[in-house]
Amino acid sequence: MPVESQYLTDIDLQSVCYICDHMREQDRREIYATQPHDNPYRLGWEAYHQIRNMGRGRIAWHKGRPVALGAFCEDYPTVWQVIMFGTDEFKAGAVHLLKWFRREAADILSTQHANRLYCNSHIEHTEAHKMIVALGAQPEGPPMRRFGKDGSSFQRFVWFPDTNAAVLRPDYVRPKEAAA
Repeated sequence: MPVESQYLTDIDLQSVCYICDHMREQDRREIYATQPHDNPYRLGWEAYHQIRNMGRGRIAWHKGRPVALGAFCEDYPTVWQVIMFGTDEFKAGAVHLLKWFRREAADILSTQHANRLYCNSHIEHTEAHKMIVALGAQPEGPPMRRFGKDGSSFQRFVWFPDTNAAVLRPDYVRPKEAAA
């Protein structure tokens, strides 16, 4: 059994709802700013069914509990949204989830012939921005002002198959000037 399978599982409704109910504060602020409600169980149900019907996802586990969810959903043909959030224990499951993310993102951009992957992130969620950029995404345009129902701004990040997908490949080596 691969080590990863001890830490990642396919999504299930109970785990998704658990993560939504125990979400870390910054993720909660970001996600509910773009939802018509603030109900963790409704969010869990909606996320679970969206991922099951239109994408693929994984749950990361730590000490017997689900701690993070990562997913891709095809909004419409060739355009995929990236979804990732978790509990306060997010970092404990992040390594395995991010390895899975890299493989799946590369597959979606190549095998599935996606034109873009994108995610919208709250302008103040700087920890997420660092992770998204480390995974090869680029900010697209200026921040989207007043994008959240609370008036908050968001930044859209994108991956394109012809410009910034190289970092997702397993053989990628960061250029020396970027690594310094």
